[in-house]
Amino acid sequence: MGTGSSFMRSHDDEDILGSDLEGTNGVLKRIPIEIKPRGKLGLRSVGSLGRSKPKGGSLRSALSMDLENPEVERIRKDFEMYRLNKDNEIANMQKKEQKLETENKRLRAELLALQKTCTRMRAERDAALEAEQEALARASVFESERDKVQRQFKLFRETKESEIQNLLRAKQELENRLSKLAYSGQAPDDNDSQARPGIVDLGNSHPGDWWATLESEPSLGSTVQLHQPAFLKGPEFASTSLDMDGPFINVNKEDWNLTAVNAWRVFPSVPPHLASHTIRVFASVSPDLAAEFDKFMEDHVPRLCELCSSEGRDLTLVHLPGQTVQADSGDVEFESRARKLQVDLSVIFVAFLGNTLHKFSHMEMKQAHLDHMSSKSSIVLMSETSDSKGTKSSQEMKELKRKVREVANSRVHIIHTSAALGSMAQAATRELERLLKVELGVGKKSSDQVMVCDSPSGWADQQRDMEQLDLLHTAVTSSCEMGFEKYYEHLNTQVSAAGPLPPLLVMGSPGSGKSLLLAKWLQLQEERSASSLLLYHFVGSQNSVSADPILMIRRLTAQLMQQVSTTVSLTCDPVRLVEEFPRWLEKISARSPGGVLVVLDSVDRFQQADVHLKWLLDPLPVDARVIVSVNEDSCPQAWRSWPTLHMEPCSSKHVKELLWAELSSLGASMAPETERRILAQCRTPATCCPLYVSLIARHIASLGRADSATVDGHVSSLLSCGDSFDLYCSLLTCSSDCLGQEVYGFARQILQYIYASRCGMLESELLALIPGLGWPELCALSEFLTHHLLVRYQLGLLVFAHAQAQEAVYEFCFKGQETRLRDVRASLIGYFQQHMSPGQVPMRVVDELPWLVSQMGDKQQMEKCILDLGIFQQICTRGRCSELLGYWQTVGWDKDRTAEAYFTATKNLEVVAGQKGLSLLRVAEIYETLGGFLRDLGLLSQALPALQRALEIREIDLDPDDPLVARSLHMLAGLHAQWGKYSTAETLYRHALEICQNTLGTDHPLVVKELEALAALYHKQDKHDLAHRLRKKAFAIKKTLQTPRSQSGEPCVDSLQQRVVQLEELVMGPDSSDLARSLNELGVLHYLQNNPDTAESFFKRALEMRETILGSDHLDVASSLNNLAALYNDKKLFERAEPLYDEALRIRLKHLPPDNPAVASIINQLARLYKQQSKYDKAEPLYRQAVEIREKSFGPTHPSVATALVNLAVLMSQQNRYEEAEPVYEQALKIYEDTLGLHHPRVAETLRNLAVMKYEQEDFQTAAHYYKRATEIKDQGSSYGDKVMSRRSSSIDTNSTVKNI
Repeated sequence: MGTGSSFMRSHDDEDILGSDLEGTNGVLKRIPIEIKPRGKLGLRSVGSLGRSKPKGGSLRSALSMDLENPEVERIRKDFEMYRLNKDNEIANMQKKEQKLETENKRLRAELLALQKTCTRMRAERDAALEAEQEALARASVFESERDKVQRQFKLFRETKESEIQNLLRAKQELENRLSKLAYSGQAPDDNDSQARPGIVDLGNSHPGDWWATLESEPSLGSTVQLHQPAFLKGPEFASTSLDMDGPFINVNKEDWNLTAVNAWRVFPSVPPHLASHTIRVFASVSPDLAAEFDKFMEDHVPRLCELCSSEGRDLTLVHLPGQTVQADSGDVEFESRARKLQVDLSVIFVAFLGNTLHKFSHMEMKQAHLDHMSSKSSIVLMSETSDSKGTKSSQEMKELKRKVREVANSRVHIIHTSAALGSMAQAATRELERLLKVELGVGKKSSDQVMVCDSPSGWADQQRDMEQLDLLHTAVTSSCEMGFEKYYEHLNTQVSAAGPLPPLLVMGSPGSGKSLLLAKWLQLQEERSASSLLLYHFVGSQNSVSADPILMIRRLTAQLMQQVSTTVSLTCDPVRLVEEFPRWLEKISARSPGGVLVVLDSVDRFQQADVHLKWLLDPLPVDARVIVSVNEDSCPQAWRSWPTLHMEPCSSKHVKELLWAELSSLGASMAPETERRILAQCRTPATCCPLYVSLIARHIASLGRADSATVDGHVSSLLSCGDSFDLYCSLLTCSSDCLGQEVYGFARQILQYIYASRCGMLESELLALIPGLGWPELCALSEFLTHHLLVRYQLGLLVFAHAQAQEAVYEFCFKGQETRLRDVRASLIGYFQQHMSPGQVPMRVVDELPWLVSQMGDKQQMEKCILDLGIFQQICTRGRCSELLGYWQTVGWDKDRTAEAYFTATKNLEVVAGQKGLSLLRVAEIYETLGGFLRDLGLLSQALPALQRALEIREIDLDPDDPLVARSLHMLAGLHAQWGKYSTAETLYRHALEICQNTLGTDHPLVVKELEALAALYHKQDKHDLAHRLRKKAFAIKKTLQTPRSQSGEPCVDSLQQRVVQLEELVMGPDSSDLARSLNELGVLHYLQNNPDTAESFFKRALEMRETILGSDHLDVASSLNNLAALYNDKKLFERAEPLYDEALRIRLKHLPPDNPAVASIINQLARLYKQQSKYDKAEPLYRQAVEIREKSFGPTHPSVATALVNLAVLMSQQNRYEEAEPVYEQALKIYEDTLGLHHPRVAETLRNLAVMKYEQEDFQTAAHYYKRATEIKDQGSSYGDKVMSRRSSSIDTNSTVKNI
């Protein structure tokens, strides 16, 4: 039985018990007498409470009975224990809750701190990535600059030889003038000589070609001043380049700086035959060997001509018999000048020496070899037969052979042959074929060199660049520089003025010297401001390729693109070219330290100049200056509002100086009366121009020793002309009296063909087109026409020397006879059509034939001409697609129809390729060219089938892993990327990358190309992490290659490789200092091509030869020792490099003062060697010695001293001698700040080094301060690669991250 107290009370039981157990507020209802066990109490017991109260018995007795039950007590106790346990648990849970809340607060605080740290670390990571990207960009800029140096390196030897030849020629001409003046007694008075200070230096000297007179490699100090800022008078930047890692560290710096100076020049002395259309050979033949020479011409020369034509060049063999047609019978002097001109123009001189001489044999040999040694390659064939008669001619021949043997050198190949007929011809053919292969670069092409170009228009047209260089060189070497000083000042003011400026207009009358002024000023500007990027374009005739403004813009854009690290393809769309050029100009001018200077000469001759040069009317970039020249009569009206520099007529003083300068350069003089008459006539602007005066002076010189009456008559006739045009017409009229009727008729036809052509005429073409014309007549006429400034040689072509000469020829030959002009052009069309073949179309045909057909106006013939796939491919591969589109506009076809026609023609060619002797691989090249052409025009759907077909042909005919297959995949990937199909493009790029890696290795330039393309693709998709990894990998491969980066798509033999071949041909002669120099240069070239073993052999041979010839203590020996030691250093053969450096240092200390930069060079190299071996005890004294040398040379506050101090501080930091390094760093930092300014990149680099050192000392606050200052300098625009190239020498064998300067 239970009691009432055994019920559990809840809030819902108020209806049973009420709110108070005392009964105050409620009534206890009936309680059953018997209570079932607790385990069975439920709703039933609760429901029982609702019954009526039983009668009988009191409430108290009932309760007392229940409460006294023992079971109730036990339950009460259990309940109390349960309650206490629960209270304890609740208290414990509350304590735990408080503890967890405290822990939660602490964790939240730590989370906030970690989030702040993460944000800061992300910012630091972003800054580090940005710094890495900038470092990559700096490295790419540096690599681009290195490429420019290497592209010019192959011209070094020819430049030197040409300069020596020019100096000797100038010396000889000066001696001749002095002897003539002494003989005639007509020396000018002192006042006149003083008034003409420039008369003495009238040769083809170039101030920048200083190395031509050196007998050994120049020291470091002799080269650095050429490009050093005016306020720095020591080898600051040049000498610190010794502390760089990379390819330059492994070449003797004297040799490398010599090459670098030539490469950065706008006016390198480039031998004209390097880019000439022809290879000219002059043959001098003894009369008794005429039959031998005839056999040589008949049996062997045709094969040599085929060899040259297969490489796209013509072989011109000039032979003048002993008796030739002369301008004036008996005028030996005229014929001598004609022969000298042909010998000078020749690249190879061949002499067949028998037993007799003709009257010009000695002169030809003297001009080719005896007086100009090493000027050109010579083949001298000597017959072993003897002349039994012992005539005077045979004695003279013996004496000539003896002289040839005495002065023989490595460029003269003497061959002794038997008397058998044909033996000399065979020997000449063998040797000439070898030299021709050297000139053409035959047989030296790399087997795995495959061009990967995103667009056919990205391939360079080197012929146009060389044409511009030739035009510039022609103006610079002119002697008509009179009174230009006042114009130079005006031009300098325009360049140095601040703010955006409109173009400067140089205006003058025809022949006033505008081109000459700009060329001379460009030469001075290059020397004055080496940090500026100079771009120029000179226009020839109005019909020439140089008069195409689209090609001009494309050429200048390509030069601007060379200043960026990434490889960008040029489009062939003329509209896009014109739109993008101003953007490139603005971008590069802002990046270049000295801005960009653009010089455009004779822009009024451009075709549709007002349409394609509208960017000149827009505001130019702040750091860009544009100078243009025009004629007064043809200047567009919109340009006349620009600032203008007017070319004034020459004064009487300048006219007199110019007259005597021209006469002196030609070895002639004139009577005082003639001079007075000329000065009296030259009073008007048209007659006081340099061209007018030069023409009169040259005609007077051509009269030679004529009597005074003849001279007066000619002068009177010339002075009656009012301008240069009339003067040319007068010269053409009176030329019949000088030449004779037959030769005069040849001259007329030659001028007609030159006028009717577009780019001029080759001599071989004139010989084929003009019946009866032979070499004797052509050579005589070439001398006459060039002497009178009617024509000149331009890369092997005969072109008009001046626009006035071209106008005069039209007046003389075609005025009133327009049908004659059409007939001449029709004959040219027939001639060039004969030289077309399915497999190969010569470049001369491409230059001339489409233009000639367009001039005839026959649209059907025009359509047939430009649909020829050979012409199409030649035009596209040289970036002249705008010209092709212009031809199609003439026909009236749109782009879609043009694309369909070319694709159909290519399919038809594929069908008949076997019948025409063409391989399917050649057809695949055409498909690929067509695809790139159409893609650039935006015709993507038409381009896709062409590129896919090219890929299919190559996959069938070649191995699937052939690099050409990879090239097709690359082109297709670029098309899909442009189309926006990134996934397809990625697959194709990766396939091409896999082929290149499997076939060429992982460190090939083509692998780099594919990696960069993939990175660019990821960048377009905003996958920057993937793009960054690929760029980093590509950069690492570039760094390991250490080879010159070739321009993408150059369809020519590698320039360095071709130069190696040429030098190898020169090292076959006897030992000499010149031969040792060639061997040394060969070693440098082989090193730059990543051939260290071959380079080592050449360095060793050069060293042995120099020690034998010059002695073991000569400075050249020290140079060779330095080169060989640097090579061993690069190969980590430190034990071999160290004694060589020591010996080189000993030799230089013996001949040079201790503070000489050449000595400092060896000290730096040796110190760096010791540092790489962790021999700090040996390296430190050398670094301290370098500091002392620079302090003595330049003073204690010169930036060069700071550079040496930083190197010393770096060495101390690597030894953890931070307390000693810190004051050295601070001293260097103070010097940099005082001399270079607070925001110079050198200051930033030093601060970064200090930050790294403080970080390693765990002084994080100071390190952050230094790093912040360095970052601020960088953010202000003084990036390490923009203004001054950073030349830091970080050690590759140290764990320290401190960078050397």
